[in-house]
Amino acid sequence: MNAVSHAGIMRGAFQALPETIRSRINVSEEMIERAGNYPDLFDDPSVPPEKKRETDPQWEKYIVYPEGLPARSLHFVPAPCTEQFPRIPVYEYLLKRMMEAWKNGNFDDFVKFSGCLSHAMGDCTQPAHLGPDPNGQILRELLPVPEIPRLKDFHYHTSVEAVNGKCGPLNAPRLLGETPEEAAWKLACLAQQAVRFCRRFLIPTVEALFENDLEKAERLAQEPVTIAAQLTADALFSAVSLAEGGGGELPDEDLRTLPPVQEFHDLVYGGAIPDGNKKVPPNNAPVLPGRLLVNGVPTFLPGLGMLPHSGMNGERSCFSRWILPERTFSWFSAKVGLHAEIGTGAVEFLVLLDGKTVWSSGRMTRESGAKECRIALGEARTLTLKVADANDGKTFWDNHAYWAEPLLQRKGRI
Repeated sequence: MNAVSHAGIMRGAFQALPETIRSRINVSEEMIERAGNYPDLFDDPSVPPEKKRETDPQWEKYIVYPEGLPARSLHFVPAPCTEQFPRIPVYEYLLKRMMEAWKNGNFDDFVKFSGCLSHAMGDCTQPAHLGPDPNGQILRELLPVPEIPRLKDFHYHTSVEAVNGKCGPLNAPRLLGETPEEAAWKLACLAQQAVRFCRRFLIPTVEALFENDLEKAERLAQEPVTIAAQLTADALFSAVSLAEGGGGELPDEDLRTLPPVQEFHDLVYGGAIPDGNKKVPPNNAPVLPGRLLVNGVPTFLPGLGMLPHSGMNGERSCFSRWILPERTFSWFSAKVGLHAEIGTGAVEFLVLLDGKTVWSSGRMTRESGAKECRIALGEARTLTLKVADANDGKTFWDNHAYWAEPLLQRKGRI
């Protein structure tokens, strides 16, 4: 994300805040926009510290993180921006600094810490950062630069990053969590979804630049910038709300809407299917709405459809794994069974917490009917939903398993 875009993200995010919040931030518009570029200004190791102090005598306060975090600064985390979950401790740290600054009426600190968090949102939505490999080699092979003089200096990262996207209209900001820990986790979940969504803009942007169509490239850049600004606005609103003790109560979380941190599925599925299963082969089969046998009646329920692996690349199973936030959810609940219309095989459903199996459905067939699952989460940090073949591979194409209504339920709720 170029400097102009980072400034636009910050401007758009602050403008989206309720007037009751914006009117209290006694900081210039110039400072708000400049803060979005703080990591780029001060994360450069080639610039001496004394030179950085000429720009901001307190720059280390905002850019250099304390011992104990998995990073000493925003650009040096132990994972690329395409992998958001390792960044949760950094987001939690920045949110807590924003909350502390707001409580103390130190709006200069609030804006600068906000700028660092906003910069992270801009980086994870920038298509130039989201290619299939960090060196751009795969992209160069799939989409080679045309051999024309105008493009002799084209660069897959910097040329795409230089495209300026304007921030579009934003929705009213929303509360991300009832605690800073939950808000950081939810921000990482949303940022991971943004990573996966914004990848789609990379190839069209490169093609537009090949065609010398800067207007089209700038149109393509608008949505990633707008998504980054919305994430920033949500983070700002959450920090202020939590700082003032008015966070509010949020609903349970639906696993269908949360990105897994890790998955293992057969190629014919490629991942868990929202709200249905596919009768494969052929691979172009339609998704059939997820139906379980409930009280003897095939009943549609929202959920996740899975198919255990064929066994050609590991065991005959599949799984999706999610990161859990600290001190937030008490229970996982779902209904499980084979798809009532096409699930004619046999499977076993398993729930794992921190890699250990804590619940098993036993062998299930379509005639088994749906089973209820409710598991206490305790202090677990990961939840894995796994389905294993229970028919010795004899019914691979028919083991259409379904997790219906998979919910993370909050503390104190039944």
